[in-house]
Amino acid sequence: MLVTLKQIQQARANLAGVTIPTPLQDSNTFSRLSGNEIYLKTENLQKTGSFKIRGAYNKIANLSKEEQGKGVVAFSAGNHGAGTAYAAQRLGIRATVVMPENPVASKKNAIESYGARAIEFGTTSISMYEKAYQLHQEEGLTMVHPFDDLDIIAGQGTIGLELLEELPELDAVIVPVSGGGLISGTAAALKEIKPSIKVIGVNTEGATAMYTSLQHGHPVEVDKVNTIADGLMAKKPGELTFAHTQHYVDDLVLVKEAEIANCVSLLAERAKLVVEPSGAAAMAAMINGHIHLRNKKVAVMVSGGNISFELYQSLIREYNQKNYRGNEVVQ
Repeated sequence: MLVTLKQIQQARANLAGVTIPTPLQDSNTFSRLSGNEIYLKTENLQKTGSFKIRGAYNKIANLSKEEQGKGVVAFSAGNHGAGTAYAAQRLGIRATVVMPENPVASKKNAIESYGARAIEFGTTSISMYEKAYQLHQEEGLTMVHPFDDLDIIAGQGTIGLELLEELPELDAVIVPVSGGGLISGTAAALKEIKPSIKVIGVNTEGATAMYTSLQHGHPVEVDKVNTIADGLMAKKPGELTFAHTQHYVDDLVLVKEAEIANCVSLLAERAKLVVEPSGAAAMAAMINGHIHLRNKKVAVMVSGGNISFELYQSLIREYNQKNYRGNEVVQ
């Protein structure tokens, strides 16, 4: 079952006054580095610091009054949890978020600041899901899945509508991929309106669930996930998101962990954007030759900006040590 354009348009109506249409920012630097005309879709500037609020709010807004009254539960490394917590607060609903053990402190703090209960459990998306499902059964909480849900996919698809309104002549869109909700909704909206547009997904080499699944022809669980991008840690894509990716997405490539780390700092230096590693993955793939486009108008998804101060400091420091000597750029 695939999301419809009508469902995405309805999601946009649901999100009116809740989310912001994030700016599409052009960049001479990244255009030069990639050989294309680059535009950054700055979802790091979205409410709660990532695109996740779009799907989470749409899902909760579409629940019945009975379901809303029982409360909701989500599982998340942080961004989907924050989106769920914020949406629930706006709608006056109780929310619980299952996070990994030892989560990023700033992400847990954000979730709790929106009034949600945060529970630390497990280290993978699979174990967190199992805990969330247990709470769903024991407490009657409605599951707000981070990606494998048509309401979630429709909410993320509102980004596609914005992209084509902001720049109708777009040739391609590059999207980071974890469980697949963002690329599923975005690709569906884009392809239904403008079938000629190219949609390319990006997995990190440390988390290849969608890439591996496409190679096998069905969703598979990867043995190990080890990535700096905590927003891209899904061990297995959903049935719905895999189907959307197969149907709508033109290609999916891998990017190196070191390239992502470097791009976080480059986005800060050249675009003046605070971006978390998962939000830098698409641009890292674009400027490091993993995507073979030339002289095209390309929107690159900057999916989130929720990075811990400690990690951000360390990445900036490492980047400066590699690229600068005093005030001179190292050639």
